[in-house]
Amino acid sequence: MMGRSEKPKQLTFTSLESLSQWEGLPIVPEDSIYAALGRDEEIFRDELFADAYARVGHPSKSPAFLCKVMVLQFLDNVSDREAEARARYDLRWKKALGVGLAEAGFDYSTLSKFRTRLLLFQKERVVFEEILQKAADKGLLSREQVTQIMDSTFTLGAAAVQNTYTLIRTAIRKLLHSLARNSSLGSQFIAELKLNYQERKKPAIDWDNALAREALLNDLVYDALRVLEVTATLTLTETEQKLRTILEKVTFQDIELQAEGKGFQIKKGVAKDRLISTVDPEMRHGRKSAARTFNGYKTHIAMDQESEFINAVEVTAANVYDGEAAKSLIDQQPEGRKPARMLGDTCYGTGPVRKDMEERQVEVIAPVAEARNPKGFLKKSDFQIDLNAQTCRCPAGHQAVKVRRDHKTNELKAFDFAPAQCQTCPLKGRCFDNKKGYRTIPVHPYERYLQEGRKQQETPEFKAEYRRHRPAIERKQAEMVRHGVRKARYFGLAKVRLQMLFVAATVNYKRLIKKLQEKAEPSLKNQVTSPGIRVAT
Repeated sequence: MMGRSEKPKQLTFTSLESLSQWEGLPIVPEDSIYAALGRDEEIFRDELFADAYARVGHPSKSPAFLCKVMVLQFLDNVSDREAEARARYDLRWKKALGVGLAEAGFDYSTLSKFRTRLLLFQKERVVFEEILQKAADKGLLSREQVTQIMDSTFTLGAAAVQNTYTLIRTAIRKLLHSLARNSSLGSQFIAELKLNYQERKKPAIDWDNALAREALLNDLVYDALRVLEVTATLTLTETEQKLRTILEKVTFQDIELQAEGKGFQIKKGVAKDRLISTVDPEMRHGRKSAARTFNGYKTHIAMDQESEFINAVEVTAANVYDGEAAKSLIDQQPEGRKPARMLGDTCYGTGPVRKDMEERQVEVIAPVAEARNPKGFLKKSDFQIDLNAQTCRCPAGHQAVKVRRDHKTNELKAFDFAPAQCQTCPLKGRCFDNKKGYRTIPVHPYERYLQEGRKQQETPEFKAEYRRHRPAIERKQAEMVRHGVRKARYFGLAKVRLQMLFVAATVNYKRLIKKLQEKAEPSLKNQVTSPGIRVAT
C-alpha cells in the first residue's frame, strides 16, 4: 500500500521551523534548492506512482518523499547509507524532506526496494518528465520545435572486468548453482566435471607457468562444453536460459583450437562485442580515443540549445557508436518537444544518422568526418560526383570511364578512371601511387547524405552556429559528472539508465530553480525557489 507524505498540521518543538535563525541568518536559505524541494508539492506528488502500489496492506514510505531523497542523493553525490545519515543529521536535508529534528527519516535499504519498484512498473522517467513539463508550463522550455545538441560521455561500470579464465569459471558456477536449486542435474554429473565449481576462489595453480595456465583453460573449456551439451536437452527457466547464453558466449568468444588440434588456446586480439563480466553481462569495452579505453557504458543526452534543459537521456553499452543513440533520443520525446534540428559532432554527421533524422524530419547540423589520408593525396571531396547523372569528374577535368555497381543490389559502388587518363595527368603524383595505374572513387551507400553534409559544413552560417553552441553541451556534461554520471552505482543497463535519468533530473531541477529566480521581481528574487509554489514574503 502506498504511503503518503503529510505536512505537520502545527509547529512542534522538533520542527526545523522552530529554529528560525542561526547567528542572525536563516538555518536553510529560502533561495536554496533544499528549501525549494521542501516546498515543492507539484512535481513530487504521490499520485504519480499510485498504480505501482496495492490498495491495501501496510503503508510504504511515500514515493514522492523517496524521489526527493534520490534527487538529493545525486545533488550531493552520496551513497544510500550516506543519504540515510544526511536525512538524520543534515539540516538542509531535513528542510528538503520535511523531517523533524528528532526524526531519522528513512532506512537506506528502502531506496534499493524503491528503485526496483520504479523499474518494475516503468516509473523511472516520471520525475525527469515532470520537471520538464513544469519548465514548459512556466515558459522556460519552448513548446515550439527547436535545436537540440547531442553528445555522449563514458560511464564506468560498477563490476570488475574479468579475464577469460574467470569468465568461464564463474559462468559455469552460476549456471550449476541455479540448476541445483531446481534439481535439473544430478550430483553424478557434477562429480564428473574436471574442476570444483562449489567454491568462489580461483584454482590454485602456478599462474606464471604457461603449461599450467593452458591445462586449466582446457579443463574449463571441457567442462563448459559438457554443461552446454547437457543443458541443451533440459527445459530451462528464463533465468537459467540467460545464464546458459552467457556461458555459451564467454566460452567461444576468446578461445580457438590450437594449430595442432590438441587443445584450446586464447585468441589474440579482442572479440567484437566481448562480454567482460558475468556480474554485469551488459558492460562492454569502450574507447574514447585511439589511446584511451574504458569499461562500462555510455550516457547520451540531448540538450535544448536555448534553455539548456536536458530533454532526453539514453544509456547504451560502451561499444555502441555515439550516433546510434540519436534515434532513441528523438523517439523518446513527446511530439511537442521533438526538435526541428539536431547539432552534434562528427559522430552524428554520418550517413546512417542523417538518413534516420531525415525520416524523423529533423535537420542535422554536424560535420562529416574526413576519410584517413596519410599520404596527402587528393581527397574524395575534390572530385565532382553527380549521383543523378552518375558521373564523376576529377580536378584535372577528366570524367570517369567506368561505373561499377553492386552485383546483388545494382546500386552504384564506384567510379574508375582510365589508365590512359591517369598516366598522363599532371596531377598524377598528388592523386595515387597504386600498382593498377589509375584512380578509383568509391561511392558510399549514403553518399547523397554525406554530400549534403559536406556542402552544409562549408557555409559561414554552419561554422558560426557550430562554434557558438557546441561548447554548451560540454559544460552540461561536466555538471552531470559532478552529480555522478562518471561511475555506475548499479549493475545492469536498466538500473544504470535509472541512475542517469535521476542525475539529469537533478541537473534540470537546479536549472529550473535558477530560471524561476531570474524571472522573479528583483525584490523577491532571493525568495522565489519552487515552481508553482507561492512566493514567500
